[in-house]
Amino acid sequence: MTTLEALVAEPDNGNRVWKFVISHWKAVVKSREHMRKCFKREEVSVNGSIAEVTRILQTGDVVRLQFDSRAAHESVYGRENLDVRYEDSDLAVVVKPSGKTMVALGFMLPFSLGSGDVVTDQAAVESAPRRDSITHTEGRLQRDERDLLTVPSTMDDDGDDQEDNEEDFDVPSNISPTLGQQSRLPCAIHGLEKAANGLDLASACGDIQDADTINTVQVVAITPSNEAGKISTLDVTPHSPSMGVNIRRYLLSLQHPVVGESGNTRPLKANRGKGLLSALVKMEFVHPRLGTPVTVSLEEPAKFEQLRKREEKACLRRQVNDHEELKKGGLELEADYDRKANRPIAYLVGEKDFYGLRFKVSPSTLIPRSSTETLVDAAIALAQRKAVKILDVGTGSGCLLLALLSSLPLATGTGVDISEDALGVARANGALHDLNERASFCWADLANLRGSSSLFQSFNLLVCNPPYLDGNKASKLKMLFSGTEYEPSVALFADNEGYGAYELLAASLLRDIEATGPMHIMDRAGHVILEVGSGMGRRVREIFKFLHFEYALKDNQDSERCLVFSLSGPSMDSITAAAEGITIA
Repeated sequence: MTTLEALVAEPDNGNRVWKFVISHWKAVVKSREHMRKCFKREEVSVNGSIAEVTRILQTGDVVRLQFDSRAAHESVYGRENLDVRYEDSDLAVVVKPSGKTMVALGFMLPFSLGSGDVVTDQAAVESAPRRDSITHTEGRLQRDERDLLTVPSTMDDDGDDQEDNEEDFDVPSNISPTLGQQSRLPCAIHGLEKAANGLDLASACGDIQDADTINTVQVVAITPSNEAGKISTLDVTPHSPSMGVNIRRYLLSLQHPVVGESGNTRPLKANRGKGLLSALVKMEFVHPRLGTPVTVSLEEPAKFEQLRKREEKACLRRQVNDHEELKKGGLELEADYDRKANRPIAYLVGEKDFYGLRFKVSPSTLIPRSSTETLVDAAIALAQRKAVKILDVGTGSGCLLLALLSSLPLATGTGVDISEDALGVARANGALHDLNERASFCWADLANLRGSSSLFQSFNLLVCNPPYLDGNKASKLKMLFSGTEYEPSVALFADNEGYGAYELLAASLLRDIEATGPMHIMDRAGHVILEVGSGMGRRVREIFKFLHFEYALKDNQDSERCLVFSLSGPSMDSITAAAEGITIA
C-alpha cells in the first residue's frame, strides 16, 4: 500500500478533489479511469474522511491517497500472474502471454516474481518495469507471440536493473549463444512432399541456412494447405538470442514466410486473428554470474496444432469437392494435382455450378462464386416474379443474368461486357439453358453505358459484380487467393484501392439520370444491386450517394456482400423485403 499526502494550497482552493488527485500524483493515477477506480475503492480521503469524487477542496485541506497497487493492477489486468519457468536472485525466465503488450507485461512483473509484494512507495511505483528494463530474447516483441523472455528478478529503488559494481551483470549481453536457443516457426513452404521428420531443410531445398542468422533448421511437420500448398513446421536454432525478426525476414526473402499478420510474414485466410505462428519454445544459456547452464522449455502453443488440423481437414474436404467437379466433366483427378500450382478445376472441366445451374466457363470469364448468389437472391426479392427488364453489367459467363431469368419466367435481360470472348461464353450458356429468347448479350463499357444505344430500354433492375480487388496489390493477392492468377485481371482488379469500377459505373449512371429526353438506360423507379468486397460497403454507399440506399445483404460468411439502391427512394418492394428479415439502413 502506498500512502501519499498533500496539503491544499491557495491555487487549488475551490477545485474538485479528483482534479487535485490527478494533477498531484500523475505517476500513480495515470488516467481518469484510474482516478475513478481509486475513489470507488475508497482510497481517497480529505481531512481523514473518505471523499466523494465531486468534493470541493478548500485551502488547508489535507488530501490523502492510500494507493493499493495490487488492486489497481487487478482492475486492469485481472488476477493473472505470469508463468515463471526459472527464477533465482539474479534473473528470471517468464512466459509472455499471447495478446499482452509489453506495457501490460511490465505491470504484471512485480506481482509474479519473488514474493509478489506490492510496491510500497511512490518512487518504486514510478520505476515499475517498462520496455527498456525487460530483455526479450526474440528482440522485437510481437503482441500476439507467446514467448520466453528474460527479466531481472529484482528492481532497485531508482528503477535501474543493475547495481553500481563491476561484478553484477547485464542480462542481454552476457547470455551465451554457444548453448543456443530454439524457436519453432510454421511457414508456408512449397515442394517438400518427400521430406520426412527431422529432414534438414538445406538438403531439401538448397542452401537456406544463413551464417548470420540460423544455425540449424529441421522440418518436423508438413501439412497440405489449400491456400499455401504446403505449410511446414520448422525447428529453428538461431545463432543468437535476438534473431526472431531476422529469421522471419530471411524466410520471407526465400518465399517461405512465417504465417502471421505482422511484418515479414504472410497471412492465411483461415488463420485471421490468430496472431503470429512463431514462438520461442526453448532457451539454453550460461548463467551470466554463476557460469552454470540454464535450460528452459515451453510447450508448443496449441494454435500450431489447431492450424495444422484445420488446414489438413480443409484440404481433404476440397479434394472431395474437386473429385466431384472433375467427375461432372468426365475427368479424373491426377495424383500430382496441386490446387495452388495448377489451373483451377473449373477451367480444366470448362464448367461450374452456380445457383443450382451448370455454366460453361473459360479463362476469359471469372469463375462464379457462391457469394455472388446473394445478388441473385436480392434481385429475385425485388422482381417478385414480375415482367422486369434486367441489365447485367460485366456479365462474364452470363451466370448472374441467366440464373435470374431462370428463376423469373416473365423477366427479360441484357448482359454487357468489354470482352468479346466472355460474351461468346455467355451466349453459349444462354443456348445451354434455352434462354436466348429472353436474354441478349452485347459489348458495352460500364464507364459509358449511354454510348451503347441498344441499352436505352429503361431497365427495372441493374445488377453488377464489378472488379473490386485493389489493383496495386494484384501480385500479392494472386498469391493469397489460389487460382486467381488464371482468371482475367480485368474482372478482378480495379484502380483506386479497388473502388475504380464503382466510381466509373456511378458516373455513368449519374449521366443517364441527368440526361434529358425520353431515352434512358434505367427506369426512373428502377433499382441498382451491387456486389461489394468485405469492408467496402460504407465507401461504395458514399460513391452512389445520388441514389437512395435501401438495404444490404450478407453472404453465408456473414460479410456484407450486396447493396441495394433505388433511383426514386424507398419502395414498397424494399419495405416488403425488410419485413422478411433484411436490415434496412
